[in-house]
Amino acid sequence: MIHFLLALVLQSLVVVYLFPWINPGFKVLGDPLNSVFVVIAFLFINWVIRKLLVIFTLGIGWLVYYLSLGFLGLIVNGFVLVLIGKFFPNLLSVPGFWPAFWGGLLLTIASFVMKKSEKK
Repeated sequence: MIHFLLALVLQSLVVVYLFPWINPGFKVLGDPLNSVFVVIAFLFINWVIRKLLVIFTLGIGWLVYYLSLGFLGLIVNGFVLVLIGKFFPNLLSVPGFWPAFWGGLLLTIASFVMKKSEKK
């Protein structure tokens, strides 16, 4: 549980401090604690979309994901951030798909770092 909370904090810091470096219009609106909600929404929507893709493609989605070397996953991450910006316009300002793509990459890197530190 502690590890999950640390991962949540790290990803929230990425949303607050690194997203504006990608594009000045790509930022959390209002209270910086809104970034926690953005990260939780990102994790949940991303999980749901990935499960639905696996179910609808009868497992072939995983094969496509691995054959694309994870690029398809980054596209899904960017799409999820755009969706969060559309569904919650008072929490996250997303200027377009490409900043969302790079933001998804940063969130993936933060998640990877936390997973690697968990195994030690």
